[in-house]
Amino acid sequence: MKFLLSLDYELFFGSQTGSSQHCLIEPVAALLRQLERTGLKLSFFVDAVFLMRLRQEGRKFPALQAEYDKIRRHLGELKQQGHDVQLHIHPHWLDSHFDGACWRITTKRYTLHDFPLSEREDIVRLCKQELVNIAGDSIFAFRGGGWCIQPFEQIADALQAENVWLESTVFYQGKSEDRQRNYDFSAAPDLDYYRFATDPVSADPNGSFVEVPIGSFRVNPLFFWRLAWAKKFGGKQYRSFGDGSAMVADKSYYVTRLTQYTNSVISIDGLKAGLLASAYQQTQQNGSRELFHVMGHPKALTPYSIDRLHEFLRLHSFDYITFQDLACLKPAVSDFGTQ
Repeated sequence: MKFLLSLDYELFFGSQTGSSQHCLIEPVAALLRQLERTGLKLSFFVDAVFLMRLRQEGRKFPALQAEYDKIRRHLGELKQQGHDVQLHIHPHWLDSHFDGACWRITTKRYTLHDFPLSEREDIVRLCKQELVNIAGDSIFAFRGGGWCIQPFEQIADALQAENVWLESTVFYQGKSEDRQRNYDFSAAPDLDYYRFATDPVSADPNGSFVEVPIGSFRVNPLFFWRLAWAKKFGGKQYRSFGDGSAMVADKSYYVTRLTQYTNSVISIDGLKAGLLASAYQQTQQNGSRELFHVMGHPKALTPYSIDRLHEFLRLHSFDYITFQDLACLKPAVSDFGTQ
């Protein structure tokens, strides 16, 4: 089976964003030190709007310019080491500002859909160019911020215009009715990848986009009680590298996960890394699956999660891939841009 690990390279979006040093650079370094002998290469979905805002605000604040330069060097080094850089967009950064001491975050316009059509096209264009300037013209995959990509037809043209044809946000049976992070992937097929036209949960062999879903598995509500306990009482091994605070979801989001079985992304974030073995067993039960796609966030990594990933990889044999290895899935030129 092939193993794909994709990480959303981003800060926090709550009352405290945290620092690039603790949310990005240090956890990635810790992860790579542990995985050095495995040969695993990582795919980073980089929050390009954050980089744009760092560069823009850096004209007024030298500290932000220094932070931008550090991240630029970091991503360049990762690319040189064979890791992959792809497109991630959290557009609320466009409405947020730096006050000289910290970022003042507003998430009123949290998704691309919250912006007018002409602005969506500009955002995607500028974001891709930001990453091309750092990592080269090898960017063709996209992951929506907060898993918010629906309705996809409202952002499809903007992505197509920039030759972004691979989508990787969907996870099987995923659903959230939170007001800001609202998505419904209940109808998505349980496949390694598939083509689609305007709806990423509806396979279409003639579609001009390709969906590579994140791995998904069924989670017992008891896990989320253990997660709450570990965050409060678990000690340093369960403490994330990131020094920010997460967005607060609607109360119903937490109640659902604490009282019902739900589907979650297969992840190396925090305590979820301890579920890799059971998630892998669930994936293997679908005999047609050949890809084990795991995701995570550097900001949410913990000493425990890095150790659990290392142990999991030690006990299983995989062919490691990045999204660059999936470039062969691109629809023919005659298909791209047609519906």
